[in-house]
Amino acid sequence: MKKSSSRKNRRYSDAFRRKVVSDVNEGLYSAWRAMQIYKIGGRNTVYKWLAKYNPNNVIARGGGKMKDSEKSSSVDLHSRIRYLEQIVSDLTIEKKILKATIDIANETYGLDLKKNIGNASLSESVRKTINRSHSEK
Repeated sequence: MKKSSSRKNRRYSDAFRRKVVSDVNEGLYSAWRAMQIYKIGGRNTVYKWLAKYNPNNVIARGGGKMKDSEKSSSVDLHSRIRYLEQIVSDLTIEKKILKATIDIANETYGLDLKKNIGNASLSESVRKTINRSHSEK
């Protein structure tokens, strides 16, 4: 006697599979969590998709189940990486602004702020420049 199965065999489009793989690769969810969110049947389905569409993926090759602590730490690491990338981007922009400001100050006041001079020398140089600019007026 054959048991009737309550599970249906579902077919997923290639686009849907790639979307799930992309979400997992971007760290939005773990493979296990994506399976729950998208109601994907089969315990290994998402892992098979990861292996098929991204053969170098560590998650796909590693197999096995991630512990809850590993899942949350993986998501935490991905969000931390995004946060640090944003900081690097902000600092790069700030550095470019400061460099442009120094260049303008050098041209305007005739200072060479890029030289590595001591604080006393810098103060003296600034004072001389200010006095020179006041006397030219």
